[in-house]
Amino acid sequence: MDNKHVAYLINSTPKYYYILELHLVLLRRYAPNLKWSVFLATEEPEHPVCKLLEENYNVKLLVLEKENSSFLSSRKRALELLPKDIYYVLPMQEDFLLERYIDEKAIKDSIDMLENDYNLVCVRYMPCPGPNEMNKSYGNWLEITKEYDSYGFTFQATLWKTNFCFDWYDIITEKVKTYNNIDRKKLEVDINIAENRDGQELFYILFKNRKQIGWKRSHKFSNAVYLSPWPYRPTAIIKKVLQPFAKELAIREGVKIDSQYLQ
Repeated sequence: MDNKHVAYLINSTPKYYYILELHLVLLRRYAPNLKWSVFLATEEPEHPVCKLLEENYNVKLLVLEKENSSFLSSRKRALELLPKDIYYVLPMQEDFLLERYIDEKAIKDSIDMLENDYNLVCVRYMPCPGPNEMNKSYGNWLEITKEYDSYGFTFQATLWKTNFCFDWYDIITEKVKTYNNIDRKKLEVDINIAENRDGQELFYILFKNRKQIGWKRSHKFSNAVYLSPWPYRPTAIIKKVLQPFAKELAIREGVKIDSQYLQ
Protein backbone atom coordinates (compact mmCIF):
# COMPACT_ATOMS: atom_id res chain seq x y z
CA MET A 1 0.00 0.00 0.00
CA ASP A 2 2.51 2.52 -1.20
CA ASN A 3 1.07 5.74 -2.60
CA LYS A 4 3.19 8.87 -2.45
CA HIS A 5 0.14 11.03 -3.08
CA VAL A 6 -1.67 10.07 0.14
CA ALA A 7 -0.95 11.62 3.55
CA TYR A 8 -1.85 10.37 7.01
CA LEU A 9 -2.32 13.60 8.94
CA ILE A 10 -2.57 13.98 12.71
CA ASN A 11 -3.37 17.30 14.35
CA SER A 12 -2.49 17.48 18.02
CA THR A 13 -1.78 19.86 20.88
CA PRO A 14 0.68 19.47 23.78
CA LYS A 15 -1.97 18.36 26.26
CA TYR A 16 -2.61 15.27 24.13
CA TYR A 17 0.94 14.50 23.05
CA TYR A 18 1.06 11.72 25.65
CA ILE A 19 -1.04 9.42 23.45
CA LEU A 20 0.80 9.98 20.17
CA GLU A 21 3.41 7.24 20.53
CA LEU A 22 0.71 4.67 21.29
CA HIS A 23 -1.17 5.87 18.20
CA LEU A 24 1.89 5.29 16.01
CA VAL A 25 2.75 1.93 17.58
CA LEU A 26 -0.76 0.66 16.86
CA LEU A 27 -0.66 2.08 13.34
CA ARG A 28 2.51 0.07 12.69
CA ARG A 29 1.00 -3.06 14.19
CA TYR A 30 -2.32 -3.02 12.37
CA ALA A 31 -1.34 -1.31 9.12
CA PRO A 32 2.09 -2.88 8.51
CA ASN A 33 1.91 -2.48 4.75
CA LEU A 34 0.79 1.14 4.80
CA LYS A 35 3.54 3.29 3.29
CA TRP A 36 1.82 6.65 3.25
CA SER A 37 3.74 9.59 4.67
CA VAL A 38 2.70 10.39 8.23
CA PHE A 39 2.49 14.06 9.19
CA LEU A 40 1.98 15.69 12.58
CA ALA A 41 0.71 19.26 12.70
CA THR A 42 2.13 20.72 15.90
CA GLU A 43 2.59 23.97 17.77
CA GLU A 44 5.76 22.77 19.51
CA PRO A 45 8.08 20.95 17.08
CA GLU A 46 10.89 20.90 19.66
CA HIS A 47 8.77 19.09 22.24
CA PRO A 48 10.44 15.77 23.24
CA VAL A 49 7.45 13.74 22.03
CA CYS A 50 7.50 15.43 18.62
CA LYS A 51 11.24 14.76 18.30
CA LEU A 52 10.70 11.14 19.34
CA LEU A 53 8.07 10.63 16.64
CA GLU A 54 10.24 12.34 14.07
CA GLU A 55 13.31 10.25 14.88
CA ASN A 56 11.77 6.85 15.72
CA TYR A 57 8.63 6.77 13.58
CA ASN A 58 9.62 8.83 10.54
CA VAL A 59 6.85 11.35 11.24
CA LYS A 60 7.12 14.61 9.31
CA LEU A 61 6.36 17.72 11.35
CA LEU A 62 4.17 20.56 10.09
CA VAL A 63 4.78 23.61 12.26
CA LEU A 64 1.69 25.63 13.17
CA GLU A 65 1.97 29.33 13.87
CA LYS A 66 0.38 30.58 17.10
CA GLU A 67 -2.36 32.38 15.18
CA ASN A 68 -3.26 29.08 13.47
CA SER A 69 -3.40 26.87 16.54
CA SER A 70 -7.13 26.79 17.27
CA PHE A 71 -9.00 23.52 16.74
CA LEU A 72 -10.34 24.27 13.26
CA SER A 73 -7.81 26.77 11.93
CA SER A 74 -4.98 24.36 12.79
CA ARG A 75 -6.59 21.76 10.55
CA LYS A 76 -6.95 24.20 7.69
CA ARG A 77 -3.34 25.36 8.10
CA ALA A 78 -2.02 21.80 8.22
CA LEU A 79 -3.59 21.12 4.83
CA GLU A 80 -1.88 24.22 3.44
CA LEU A 81 1.47 23.00 4.75
CA LEU A 82 1.26 19.56 3.13
CA PRO A 83 3.44 18.99 0.05
CA LYS A 84 1.71 19.99 -3.17
CA ASP A 85 1.80 16.42 -4.52
CA ILE A 86 -0.45 15.15 -1.70
CA TYR A 87 -3.73 14.66 -3.54
CA TYR A 88 -5.48 12.63 -0.84
CA VAL A 89 -5.42 13.01 2.93
CA LEU A 90 -6.65 10.96 5.87
CA PRO A 91 -7.01 13.42 8.78
CA MET A 92 -6.87 11.60 12.11
CA GLN A 93 -7.33 12.62 15.70
CA GLU A 94 -4.67 11.43 18.09
CA ASP A 95 -7.05 9.27 20.11
CA PHE A 96 -8.31 7.20 17.16
CA LEU A 97 -6.41 4.07 18.13
CA LEU A 98 -6.42 1.12 15.73
CA GLU A 99 -7.42 -2.13 17.40
CA ARG A 100 -7.71 -4.45 14.40
CA TYR A 101 -5.99 -4.85 11.04
CA ILE A 102 -7.10 -2.37 8.41
CA ASP A 103 -9.02 -3.61 5.37
CA GLU A 104 -6.38 -3.06 2.70
CA LYS A 105 -8.65 -3.98 -0.19
CA ALA A 106 -11.35 -1.55 0.89
CA ILE A 107 -8.78 1.21 1.27
CA LYS A 108 -7.28 0.54 -2.16
CA ASP A 109 -10.79 0.55 -3.60
CA SER A 110 -11.52 3.89 -1.94
CA ILE A 111 -8.47 5.48 -3.56
CA ASP A 112 -9.51 4.09 -6.93
CA MET A 113 -12.97 5.59 -6.49
CA LEU A 114 -11.54 8.98 -5.61
CA GLU A 115 -9.20 8.85 -8.59
CA ASN A 116 -11.91 7.83 -11.04
CA ASP A 117 -14.82 10.01 -9.91
CA TYR A 118 -14.21 13.73 -10.30
CA ASN A 119 -17.26 14.61 -8.19
CA LEU A 120 -16.40 12.34 -5.27
CA VAL A 121 -15.32 14.47 -2.30
CA CYS A 122 -14.44 11.93 0.35
CA VAL A 123 -14.84 8.33 1.51
CA ARG A 124 -15.79 7.69 5.15
CA TYR A 125 -14.10 4.59 6.60
CA MET A 126 -15.69 4.67 10.05
CA PRO A 127 -19.43 3.81 10.11
CA CYS A 128 -20.08 5.95 13.15
CA PRO A 129 -22.40 7.37 12.07
CA GLY A 130 -22.97 5.10 9.11
CA PRO A 131 -24.80 6.22 5.96
CA ASN A 132 -28.54 5.57 5.78
CA GLU A 133 -29.48 2.31 4.05
CA MET A 134 -31.91 4.23 1.85
CA ASN A 135 -29.00 5.71 -0.06
CA LYS A 136 -27.56 4.44 -3.33
CA SER A 137 -25.21 1.51 -2.85
CA TYR A 138 -21.68 1.13 -4.24
CA GLY A 139 -20.86 -2.38 -3.12
CA ASN A 140 -19.83 -2.12 0.52
CA TRP A 141 -20.29 1.65 0.37
CA LEU A 142 -23.34 3.88 0.50
CA GLU A 143 -23.74 7.40 -0.75
CA ILE A 144 -24.13 10.03 2.00
CA THR A 145 -26.93 12.46 1.22
CA LYS A 146 -28.68 15.39 2.86
CA GLU A 147 -32.03 13.66 2.31
CA TYR A 148 -31.27 10.73 4.60
CA ASP A 149 -28.14 11.56 6.60
CA SER A 150 -27.83 14.07 9.44
CA TYR A 151 -24.07 13.87 9.20
CA GLY A 152 -22.41 14.80 5.94
CA PHE A 153 -19.25 15.82 7.75
CA THR A 154 -17.71 14.00 10.69
CA PHE A 155 -14.26 14.04 12.28
CA GLN A 156 -14.24 10.22 12.15
CA ALA A 157 -11.76 8.52 9.81
CA THR A 158 -12.42 9.77 6.27
CA LEU A 159 -10.18 9.82 3.21
CA TRP A 160 -10.51 13.13 1.37
CA LYS A 161 -9.36 14.70 -1.83
CA THR A 162 -7.03 17.28 -0.32
CA ASN A 163 -8.42 20.23 -2.24
CA PHE A 164 -11.98 19.49 -1.11
CA CYS A 165 -10.85 18.97 2.47
CA PHE A 166 -9.20 22.38 2.38
CA ASP A 167 -12.35 23.96 0.91
CA TRP A 168 -14.34 22.53 3.80
CA TYR A 169 -12.04 23.83 6.52
CA ASP A 170 -11.76 27.16 4.75
CA ILE A 171 -15.52 27.72 4.77
CA ILE A 172 -16.08 26.42 8.32
CA THR A 173 -13.30 28.63 9.73
CA GLU A 174 -14.84 31.63 7.96
CA LYS A 175 -18.19 30.69 9.48
CA VAL A 176 -16.63 30.75 12.95
CA LYS A 177 -15.69 34.41 12.44
CA THR A 178 -19.36 35.36 12.09
CA TYR A 179 -20.12 34.37 15.70
CA ASN A 180 -19.01 37.47 17.59
CA ASN A 181 -20.69 36.67 20.90
CA ILE A 182 -19.30 33.16 21.49
CA ASP A 183 -15.80 32.24 22.64
CA ARG A 184 -13.92 30.58 19.78
CA LYS A 185 -12.80 27.54 21.75
CA LYS A 186 -16.31 26.98 23.03
CA LEU A 187 -17.71 27.30 19.52
CA GLU A 188 -15.17 25.00 17.86
CA VAL A 189 -14.78 22.36 20.58
CA ASP A 190 -17.61 22.43 23.13
CA ILE A 191 -20.44 23.37 20.77
CA ASN A 192 -18.59 21.60 17.92
CA ILE A 193 -19.85 23.82 15.13
CA ALA A 194 -18.33 21.60 12.42
CA GLU A 195 -20.50 18.63 13.38
CA ASN A 196 -23.57 20.43 14.66
CA ARG A 197 -26.57 21.59 12.62
CA ASP A 198 -24.89 24.75 11.32
CA GLY A 199 -21.82 22.83 10.18
CA GLN A 200 -23.82 20.09 8.48
CA GLU A 201 -25.94 22.62 6.60
CA LEU A 202 -22.79 24.38 5.46
CA PHE A 203 -21.22 21.09 4.35
CA TYR A 204 -24.17 20.09 2.22
CA ILE A 205 -24.38 23.56 0.65
CA LEU A 206 -20.67 23.54 -0.19
CA PHE A 207 -20.81 20.11 -1.81
CA LYS A 208 -24.36 20.20 -3.18
CA ASN A 209 -23.10 19.25 -6.65
CA ARG A 210 -20.60 16.70 -5.36
CA LYS A 211 -20.77 13.25 -3.81
CA GLN A 212 -19.52 11.54 -0.66
CA ILE A 213 -19.75 7.89 0.30
CA GLY A 214 -19.29 5.88 3.48
CA TRP A 215 -18.83 2.30 4.64
CA LYS A 216 -22.04 0.43 5.36
CA ARG A 217 -22.63 -0.15 9.06
CA SER A 218 -22.97 -3.89 9.57
CA HIS A 219 -25.38 -3.72 12.52
CA LYS A 220 -26.63 -1.34 15.20
CA PHE A 221 -24.45 -2.62 18.04
CA SER A 222 -21.35 -0.69 19.06
CA ASN A 223 -18.86 -3.33 17.91
CA ALA A 224 -19.92 -2.68 14.31
CA VAL A 225 -17.06 -0.18 14.21
CA TYR A 226 -14.63 -3.10 14.06
CA LEU A 227 -16.21 -4.34 10.83
CA SER A 228 -14.94 -1.37 8.88
CA PRO A 229 -11.87 -0.42 6.83
CA TRP A 230 -10.28 1.48 9.74
CA PRO A 231 -11.31 -0.37 12.91
CA TYR A 232 -11.10 1.66 16.09
CA ARG A 233 -13.62 2.66 18.72
CA PRO A 234 -14.40 6.37 18.85
CA THR A 235 -12.69 7.59 20.98
CA ALA A 236 -9.85 6.91 23.42
CA ILE A 237 -10.05 10.22 25.28
CA ILE A 238 -13.47 11.40 26.47
CA LYS A 239 -13.78 14.72 28.28
CA LYS A 240 -10.00 14.73 28.77
CA VAL A 241 -10.06 11.28 30.42
CA LEU A 242 -8.07 8.41 28.91
CA GLN A 243 -10.40 5.43 28.63
CA PRO A 244 -9.58 2.08 30.30
CA PHE A 245 -9.18 0.21 27.01
CA ALA A 246 -6.51 2.70 25.88
CA LYS A 247 -4.61 2.22 29.12
CA GLU A 248 -4.71 -1.53 28.54
CA LEU A 249 -3.40 -1.07 24.99
CA ALA A 250 -0.51 1.04 26.27
CA ILE A 251 0.44 -1.62 28.82
CA ARG A 252 0.19 -4.38 26.21
CA GLU A 253 2.34 -2.48 23.71
CA GLY A 254 4.90 -1.38 26.30
CA VAL A 255 4.26 2.32 25.67
CA LYS A 256 4.92 4.47 28.70
CA ILE A 257 2.22 7.00 29.57
CA ASP A 258 2.69 9.53 32.36
CA SER A 259 1.00 8.33 35.54
CA GLN A 260 -1.16 11.47 35.75
CA TYR A 261 -3.16 10.19 32.75
CA LEU A 262 -3.57 6.69 34.17
CA GLN A 263 -5.65 7.63 37.20
